[in-house]
Amino acid sequence: MNHKISVIIICKNEEKRIRQCLESIKWADEIVLLDSGSTDNTLAIAREYTDKIFVNTEWQGFGHQKRLAESHASNDWVLAIDSDEVISEKLHEEIIEAIKSADEKEVFRFNRLTHFCGKYIKHSGWYPDRIVRLYNKKHYHYNNAIVHEAVDCKGAQITDLKEAFFHYTNDTLEAYINKRNGYALVWAESQYKKGRRTNFVEIILHTFFAFIRHYIFRLGFLDGYHGFLISIIQMQYTFNKYNFLMFKYRK
Repeated sequence: MNHKISVIIICKNEEKRIRQCLESIKWADEIVLLDSGSTDNTLAIAREYTDKIFVNTEWQGFGHQKRLAESHASNDWVLAIDSDEVISEKLHEEIIEAIKSADEKEVFRFNRLTHFCGKYIKHSGWYPDRIVRLYNKKHYHYNNAIVHEAVDCKGAQITDLKEAFFHYTNDTLEAYINKRNGYALVWAESQYKKGRRTNFVEIILHTFFAFIRHYIFRLGFLDGYHGFLISIIQMQYTFNKYNFLMFKYRK
């Protein structure tokens, strides 16, 4: 069985972080990078690590973009990683060992540790954060979700790897909040197309429960002020997405 691995990355304007990402996966048999229209030095940096670089500026969502990246992979085993993520050396070794005896219908789930505003977040619903990232494209593919895309592997045998990989979020708090607002708008648009409606009571209930869920139930208070900040941002995100939906109908 061929156990060669193709790493797929989608990106846009990631010159600040793409090198760290690429350095962490240069051991792979193949690196496939799909860009959505970078105007900085992202592609120049990427060319130092791979010649399999493709561009698609007709954005249809993260899921669609990752499926397109999959289609360019030469190997059946695919490792999907974002341009702001880093595979640790220990996880690299664990991946190589696991793939030696892997069944092609098996998928591997990694535990992501996020670095946010100068601190690794160990609670707040952010960790443990297990995500399927290594799979065989003969059987599984990314879904077509516009945001929060995932590998569609229902019924697969899932194996959890022990070592974590690292996620480095936006450099500034402003950038992260703007990103969340963008996600909220995308969510509202997708729900609007499905005919979903909302009201004042639902907005209030979802908004306050979002804070309670992250700060209390998901132990955000153990992350100190960062946990409080994450819970407030999640509350604001929830408030925004339901209001975006409500005012789409009013407009």
